[in-house]
Amino acid sequence: MITHGKLITTGDEVAALAEKLKGQEIIAFDTEFIRETTFFPIVEIIQVATDQESWLVDAQAFKKSYRPGPEGGFDPAIRPLLDIFEDRSILKVLHAAQGDEECLFTSFGVVASPIIDTAVAASLCGYGEGIGLGKLLKAKLGVTIAKGHARTNWSVRPLPKQLMEYAHADVEHLVTLGRQLLEDLEKLGRKDWALRLSAKWEDKALYQGDCDEMAHKMARGGRLDKNGYAALRALVRWREQRVRQLNLPRRWVADDTVLLDLAHVRPKDLEHLAAFRGLNKGELKNSGEAILAAIRKEPEDGDRLPAKAGRADIPTAEESQALELLRCFIGILADEHRIAAKHLLGTAQLLPLLRGKFETARDLVTQELLSDEAAGLIGGEIVAFLHGKRALSVQGTRIQIASIGQ
Repeated sequence: MITHGKLITTGDEVAALAEKLKGQEIIAFDTEFIRETTFFPIVEIIQVATDQESWLVDAQAFKKSYRPGPEGGFDPAIRPLLDIFEDRSILKVLHAAQGDEECLFTSFGVVASPIIDTAVAASLCGYGEGIGLGKLLKAKLGVTIAKGHARTNWSVRPLPKQLMEYAHADVEHLVTLGRQLLEDLEKLGRKDWALRLSAKWEDKALYQGDCDEMAHKMARGGRLDKNGYAALRALVRWREQRVRQLNLPRRWVADDTVLLDLAHVRPKDLEHLAAFRGLNKGELKNSGEAILAAIRKEPEDGDRLPAKAGRADIPTAEESQALELLRCFIGILADEHRIAAKHLLGTAQLLPLLRGKFETARDLVTQELLSDEAAGLIGGEIVAFLHGKRALSVQGTRIQIASIGQ
């Protein structure tokens, strides 16, 4: 039976909790935050658990001259808990870790490491892609947790008893779940794979906003010339700086389509800009000159337009049929190996795989179409399929793989 600790609101209580967590091999944590009207998530509760006890840390109690963003302004009294999250001798268990890691970084400037994401682990153990915590706990441990608080206002104080129970429920079984999934992964030979995929969310760069990457994706439609692309990059940088300064969602300042249209039309002056639909009038007053400066940005040496999706990326009618067959084949292999298909082959790799010439599974790795782990599982079967040595047959309601000419 898991013991529930009280709501922690003081520095002494945080220090005492950190002492209890020191020396643990594995702990779990979760965060409850609010983000509907802000750019940065506002952390309200941090749940922490071992396999014997769970605690709730009232992050609201440690907001001292709070400034949104990784530079924070939180009371240093919460630092002992952050040290635990950064302690590499303690494995941290999270479910769907990206949001929690982003919350830690944008609130305190830290990320938890090392971690095991139970959603990732489950997808490598045959539980499907994107399984929710409630369904996973039910399937793996036979535990049912109450849901229905996704839109809860976690800032209310005092925190109602029911919400405290919800918060505890999200972490009290996580350590047990993590241990059992790690055992399953070990038996399947996929533990290192799961840890490597989970470690993706430990990269702080993910939560800092890559403006050039945003502009690159937005410009893939091919509407912009070189000057327009330079303007778009500058506009994206302006917006990113502005939303972080104002702590507002990006779409509240200017959504992607507005920036793309501005870069395409490139208004010449404030009067022209004022007639442009989609820009908030208040933002136009405060940032009109900055927007015009971005629009006038000259291309930099070495700037290249993103390659637009051309006919080479569009499959022919025959290729489209073959792709459907390939997807089906990979889906069957995924089921056989109890793994989510996305870990074997991504959508972007299907057409290059179909068009390429490969003799061995290693060729697929060299061409960056399969990971080492995926190649070890299905590389030989993929090559055999592409060489016409595998066929699909239907028996009753089941599709099966058959060998040809062997």
